[in-house]
Amino acid sequence: MKAIIDSDVLIDFLQGVKSAQTELAKYRRREISIVSWMEVMARADGEAEEAGCRDFLATFAVHPVTSETAEEAVRLRRDRRLRLPDAIVWATARVHGALLVTRNTKDFPVGEPGIRVPYSL
Repeated sequence: MKAIIDSDVLIDFLQGVKSAQTELAKYRRREISIVSWMEVMARADGEAEEAGCRDFLATFAVHPVTSETAEEAVRLRRDRRLRLPDAIVWATARVHGALLVTRNTKDFPVGEPGIRVPYSL
């Protein structure tokens, strides 16, 4: 199954969290939203860290915000009262028929079909 990986799991991976590394190893087809790409890159501190983040993120298929994704994000934001970045990430997973892998239980319901919360910190 293909998976859209949320920013928190990507950041955990980069910080050496073993649970994140184990989780990412499970997916042959790893994908991210452009929002997650931006969130990870915005946290990079210095040129060396930025280069490392770019190299890591280059191993993922990156999905732009299409009109279909935007429509779904608006619906999710309205129905679930999510912040727009979270709505876009979830909409990206839904539009592409992918599992959303996240650690964010505040914004994404754990029991919701299509959402996987593999670990907590």
